[in-house]
Amino acid sequence: MHSPLRSVSRRLRRAAAVGTVSALAASGLVAASVVAAAPAVAAEKPKVTVVATGGTLAGKANGRDTYTSYRAGTYPMADLIAGIQPEVSAFADVDVVQFGNAGSGGYTIAQYRELTLAVEAALTTSDAVVVTTGTDTMEEFAYWLDLTVQNKKPVVITGAMRPWAAGDTAADATVLGSDGPANLLQSIRLAASQSTFCFGTVLMLNDEIHAARDVTKGNSTRNDTFVTRMSGVLGWIDGANVVVNRAPARVLDCASEDWFTPFDLDEVSGDLPRVEIFYNYQAAGGEAIAAYAAAGVKGIVTAGTGAGGISAAPGRERTAAINNQGMWFVSTTRTGSGSVSGGSGNIIPGGDLLPQKARLLLLLSRTFTEDVAVARGWFSDFGNPSFSTASLAGSVDPLPGGSTPEPEPTGEPTPTGEPTPTGEPTPTEEPTAEPTGEPTAEPTGEPTPTAPGAVAGGGTGGGSDGGFLAVTGMGGIGAVVLAAMMMLGAGVTAVIRRRHRHLGEQVISH
Repeated sequence: MHSPLRSVSRRLRRAAAVGTVSALAASGLVAASVVAAAPAVAAEKPKVTVVATGGTLAGKANGRDTYTSYRAGTYPMADLIAGIQPEVSAFADVDVVQFGNAGSGGYTIAQYRELTLAVEAALTTSDAVVVTTGTDTMEEFAYWLDLTVQNKKPVVITGAMRPWAAGDTAADATVLGSDGPANLLQSIRLAASQSTFCFGTVLMLNDEIHAARDVTKGNSTRNDTFVTRMSGVLGWIDGANVVVNRAPARVLDCASEDWFTPFDLDEVSGDLPRVEIFYNYQAAGGEAIAAYAAAGVKGIVTAGTGAGGISAAPGRERTAAINNQGMWFVSTTRTGSGSVSGGSGNIIPGGDLLPQKARLLLLLSRTFTEDVAVARGWFSDFGNPSFSTASLAGSVDPLPGGSTPEPEPTGEPTPTGEPTPTGEPTPTEEPTAEPTGEPTAEPTGEPTPTAPGAVAGGGTGGGSDGGFLAVTGMGGIGAVVLAAMMMLGAGVTAVIRRRHRHLGEQVISH
């Protein structure tokens, strides 16, 4: 059942973390003093947890030169990690969670939910997670995790197109040309690099990095099967070098609570609603939609022709299912790329989401709200995000230097008086005494005592040993108060933004 208290507690913890990081990063209060005082220590290697579900990566082949005849999900992940030692330990500390060991198509939606919780649990102590699974439905595994994992740390999903070995153990009779060892090693390298922090879930296979939302399996047998149509890869791995040259749109919200989706699976329990896909074709019948409606299906994604069209008979059954069962529909295209727009009432446009991806978002939408208008907004915001920096145009200075240059002084009189020559009193000032030409006191050769918390030498600047106080001109108490105020303000702002975004959303219990 949904627990409001638990939900609020999670959001408060996240808000506190975001507030603390934001305040410290913005002000430098702690960084300036801690770095100066901290002794030099050797950097620890990042910790990466591999959450294994099986697939071809862990498959046992019928022979060393057999690539398509094998039993998926045979070898345990601990044995596979041993096969890439000691190389992997040079850049990461790796531990293993053996979530399952089966082909990707054998997992249920209930197990998907448990996988999300397992990944989130691993991220509480690890710097990143690698999920291994079969490639048949890997893109759906990836997008599910992208929508549901409530953590900004890197999540990388990988697998293989060729089985690992043909022997009784993973160390025996390695398959010739298996891509499994390289994919596992490089996915851990990518995760450990933190290069995809705030990217959500990414897919890494064949040294290419893809966004979970966009990627699809494009070939049944080739090693370079995964493609991102229209947009292309996020980056690649050349040897030990991770190269990322574009990012998912959600990175724009990395520093705020807006990064998180509403689909926090800690807030629900029980069975998730059933959602199906209808594939349209020439003169398609409508019996499938009628049968789904009779079976209590809560939503259907239509993979339509062209820009989402469906034939007359399924169109009539769609209208009946909406009117009689209140079913929701999402329109997508079967073409593999391109966008679907329009729709009204219980028909939601899927944008350029592939039908299998739209199904997962529709399933989660039906889980977390009864309001189709809210779901429509989620399909726009989370299903079809896009880059836009238009909101920064009025707040970020477009010129070098970070500020608009001030006009040069002209020497002309101001409206309030005449320009004053340098060194002369202004018209509103009277000299307090005639200059004597003599110093007021002889130098003593001793430094002038400074008040506690003041900077020796005066002013707000200082030498290299002035530290934080020399930069700010503040006492220790003032610095602490400023830090506390900034952290509190950032935390409260994050909570308000999170709460505001959830207005109108209705969380249902299961």
